Amino acid sequence: MATRPENPPPPVALSFEAVDELIYDARLGDLDALQAEIEKLSKEHNTTASAIIQSAIDTEDESEGGTGACLLHWPAANGNVELLNFLLQSLTSSQREGEEKDIAAFINYRNLSGNTPLHWAALNTHLDCVKALVEAGADVSAKNDAGHDALFLAERVDWSSTEEPGEEDGKKDGEAEAKAEAEAEAEAEAEAAKPVQVPVSKARQVVEWLLGCDKGAGYEKPAGTNSAEGDQNQNENHDEMEGVEETKATTTS
Repeated sequence: MATRPENPPPPVALSFEAVDELIYDARLGDLDALQAEIEKLSKEHNTTASAIIQSAIDTEDESEGGTGACLLHWPAANGNVELLNFLLQSLTSSQREGEEKDIAAFINYRNLSGNTPLHWAALNTHLDCVKALVEAGADVSAKNDAGHDALFLAERVDWSSTEEPGEEDGKKDGEAEAKAEAEAEAEAEAEAAKPVQVPVSKARQVVEWLLGCDKGAGYEKPAGTNSAEGDQNQNENHDEMEGVEETKATTTS
């Protein structure tokens, strides 16, 4: 297995309470509070907003619910593209000379399972966040500790969303089934002349965009959605870390 790239070190030693407050605001999606907190800490530490953002890492132990995520992970997971764009713009607009490489590495920051913000955005099928991250320099080929890139995660979600229900889930009693068949036949006749429109899932939109973007030129187009089936359960916990789901913070820090 390839060695995981190292995360850049935090430029500023923030207190646990300060980091906790920043993460809370980012998870909650409170842009105003996050902006105010970053500005306050920048003044306290006589540094840039970029340095504060790069220093807010969830370092709590995994056994205590820690994820190892950076501030970019939370809006990427929750689909908050406004907050994500604020963070990305703040990283570059206030950077100091020579920080370009550190910021590029930070945009690809890996949590405890090797997932970057792009992994989380793709897994939760947030196309706007995927676009924002890739345009800011996110590495579309980055793989997590399970060996999966963002495209694979989106492809797997798309495959799961189109999976046929199990036999038990589809069972009906004889009378209800006969009635349903009759109704379906009548509807089919009425709709026969209409063109068939298959809705494109959010996951499929992410897959197609990643394949079509300039940075996705090196991707091998998946042979089919079922190509992910064999690996679906392999190290699945590495992809679906706590905090990936679209849940907001519910307790105050």
